[in-house]
Amino acid sequence: MSKYIQIDIRLVASYGGDGFRGALPNLYKLLKNYTYDHVISDEPSIYDMVEVLVRIRNDPHVPERAKRPIIDGLSGFLKVRDEARELLLARRLNELDPILYRLEDLFEDLDDKLA
Repeated sequence: MSKYIQIDIRLVASYGGDGFRGALPNLYKLLKNYTYDHVISDEPSIYDMVEVLVRIRNDPHVPERAKRPIIDGLSGFLKVRDEARELLLARRLNELDPILYRLEDLFEDLDDKLA
């Protein structure tokens, strides 16, 4: 390891011109309705958003009917996120890319179900 240089590989959000609100409007609305303002302002990557879904599932202030699509699909999110984590830690970036596409698809499907 170098004394003055650090290798940094990280995943950052890239939601386009309209941001998180435009990319996943129904999830944004859920976060807004239940005062997840910190998440909204931070616009975390979808990789990091999996932890937010876990928090929503466990949040007693979010009604069951509002979080039902999250509860139903959370195991799939966790599985794909964990697979991505392994590849990220192993720095197997070529293999990581399609896994992140799968995670994006899961979020798009969730957003449709939250409509």
